[in-house]
Amino acid sequence: MGKTVLSLIGILLCYTSAGAHDLVIPADLPIVRRGFELVYNEQYLEAEKVFHEYINKHPDRPEGYFFMTGRYAEYMNGFHDRSVMPMFEMWAKLTMEKAAAFNASHPGDPTGHFYLGNLYGYMGLLDAQQQNLVSAFLNAVKAKSSLEKTLELDPTVHDAYFGLGSLYFYGSKKHVEEGGMVGWIVKKFITHDRDMRQEGIGMVQKAVAHGGITADSAFSTLMWLLIIEERYDEAWPMADEMSRRWPQDKHGFWAQGRISLLRGQCAEARGYFKWIADIIKQQNNRLDRFPEMEIAIELSSLCVEGDTLPHAAREGRIKALSARLAANPNIQLEYANSKGVVKDFKAMLEKIDKRQFIQPGNGGIK
Repeated sequence: MGKTVLSLIGILLCYTSAGAHDLVIPADLPIVRRGFELVYNEQYLEAEKVFHEYINKHPDRPEGYFFMTGRYAEYMNGFHDRSVMPMFEMWAKLTMEKAAAFNASHPGDPTGHFYLGNLYGYMGLLDAQQQNLVSAFLNAVKAKSSLEKTLELDPTVHDAYFGLGSLYFYGSKKHVEEGGMVGWIVKKFITHDRDMRQEGIGMVQKAVAHGGITADSAFSTLMWLLIIEERYDEAWPMADEMSRRWPQDKHGFWAQGRISLLRGQCAEARGYFKWIADIIKQQNNRLDRFPEMEIAIELSSLCVEGDTLPHAAREGRIKALSARLAANPNIQLEYANSKGVVKDFKAMLEKIDKRQFIQPGNGGIK
């Protein structure tokens, strides 16, 4: 989810670390902050220029290479375009090499371990987007190990709690939701058969409150966790802030649409979903890369139009949408909760089919 990982690691940066070690060079913080603001707003080519500048100044540190890796991961996340995967893999390999060399020459510094943990998180993110959950959680295990090593070396690196908290929350969720090999991996290597959702939320909240380099990413991830936990009143202002701060990022608007639908405010939801469709068109992207948009717009439209439709047309549209949802489509804009979104959509369509409207054609359901 933009700035999500399993919802793991999104692109970083808000303020400099308050710990004993610098995860970025403090003097170049404005450069990096500018690059991440561009990424958040889906201006990837401009961000790439900024990160190249940082790499040229600090070629032996791992973070610049990780930032470039993240630039391509977030492009694939935002544009649903996997054609740049070779570039992601190239920068990921460079990040691993630089992090390993940095760890060898700075054995007491957590920086290399921190970025390795985030890198494995990104690799898991890309697997999770395709619902390749075994691969996703195998990478999550590696991320967990690197982030735990970070805290072992320096307990004041509070930013590591973002990735760990995300892993604990989604691991607990997927252990119950998936079972099988995925559940076994999560149970044995991540949660140890515990429900760690609330602990995970607390860790992500700690990363937000600390105001460190993961603050913005942790903020958006926390919003998704609250939506899953049905804490919509807390999640709504966070979604609103995301859409205002990064108006080209689709995910804040998607969250607003999702919450509006869950509240039965269908006309408002349709407006947010159509806004995303407009962003996609403005970016000269292909709308067919976002099949969830067509589903969401059609669902909210059926709710709004209600009994104003002719019976045959209404029943035909409901049947067609029901068939699409029965196929359990992959909701990439909320990939870490894809099955939950489909479940919510199915429940709403059932209400529409039963004519459980507040008032016919009034744009809301009971």
